[in-house]
Amino acid sequence: MRRNGYRKKNSSVPFIETLINGKLLPSKGIQSNNAMLRHNLHVNPCTSVSLFRVLLSLSIGFAGIGIGGTALAQQPHGWVSNGHISAYTLAPGEFELSGTLMRVNDTLDVLNLREDMLAGTSRLSADSGDLDGTRGELRVGVWTGLELFYRRQTQDMTLKLAADSRVDISGLDEKLQTTGDSYGARWVFFQSATRNPNTPWTSAALELTATKNKSDDFGGMLESINFSPTVNVRLDPPQRFDMNRLKDDGWNAKVIYSHGLGDSLALSYWAGYGKLDSSSGTSTEIEQAAISNAFLQTFDISEDLVYAGINLNWQGIQRLPIQIGYEYINIRDRQQQIVSSNSTLVPSFLRGSNLSNSATANHTLYGSASWWLTPHLYAGISGKVFKNQFVGILPHYNNPLSARFSETPYGYIEFSLGFKFNPGL
Repeated sequence: MRRNGYRKKNSSVPFIETLINGKLLPSKGIQSNNAMLRHNLHVNPCTSVSLFRVLLSLSIGFAGIGIGGTALAQQPHGWVSNGHISAYTLAPGEFELSGTLMRVNDTLDVLNLREDMLAGTSRLSADSGDLDGTRGELRVGVWTGLELFYRRQTQDMTLKLAADSRVDISGLDEKLQTTGDSYGARWVFFQSATRNPNTPWTSAALELTATKNKSDDFGGMLESINFSPTVNVRLDPPQRFDMNRLKDDGWNAKVIYSHGLGDSLALSYWAGYGKLDSSSGTSTEIEQAAISNAFLQTFDISEDLVYAGINLNWQGIQRLPIQIGYEYINIRDRQQQIVSSNSTLVPSFLRGSNLSNSATANHTLYGSASWWLTPHLYAGISGKVFKNQFVGILPHYNNPLSARFSETPYGYIEFSLGFKFNPGL
């Protein structure tokens, strides 16, 4: 048997591994294990620590009993779950924890997409398009064929804007700072009766996910406004303006089907449906009614989405899982409640008159390669490319600022370090 590319001796099945006083006591059957438990509890009075070990051992044993007396694997050995869609789950009590860095800059520019974006517009300058982000992900197997997961992502996207001839602005923010959370469950409702943990098998699962994203206000200080070539009004002190209410929340459900193509290749397909609600807007501290009303804009959007995707997981080289995937996202129904301003008093990058024409579909590609440093620790590198920037992924990015570039391809590189542990192994 192989675990994450490492060989492991076969153990008797069924089994209960009893941890008492730090000792690992494999058994040949439940009856002999009960005797061993009684003996150890008689010799060593239960402290709170030893009691926890006994309860942990029993829970592992009952999980084995719950699947017909045979300890069946829940996913192929060497599989990396985080960041990858499949119809497999972690075993009961098993967990996978990973941390990821997301980067785009002069050096790390996927297919030169950032450079192409800057070349195609005069509104952005300097290192606009740079991305600096982190993501943490935790998956836990809670029952046979059932796992829970949670992801938290923070990212700073650099957006340095060129000067606007109508207004003089100081202290303009240069990064769109976003925090996102998602959590959910994956449940396997069908899988092959006979499974070899060293090769992929047929499995089908339902995955439910809830998402929430929020960005900090983006703005600056208005110092003067040019009403005409001859009329300029200075503001003393300068007054703040913001793009605000940048947030969204939603959910999606996906049905996933995975099966093997030989001993080292697995193919997964999925289709799904989801809903997203998002908001953004603009405002200013200026109390003069005409200017204040011109800056007051609201953009509320509700979207229905459909998903379809496919990916490959190849483990032809021991300890080196490679994953390649594609997902199509289509916005089938977008309902907008937009109150926008075309006033020349408002900087051009804040006017929302173009939001109704933003992209309604996205094609995403990703690939990753991981290396198991130890049976429990892996490092990985991956890349992701979007045909349209975050369309259908972060819907509140459909705002006057970032929507201007939503139909521009974008991508980033990720560096990951993960830890996977099963108390039964």
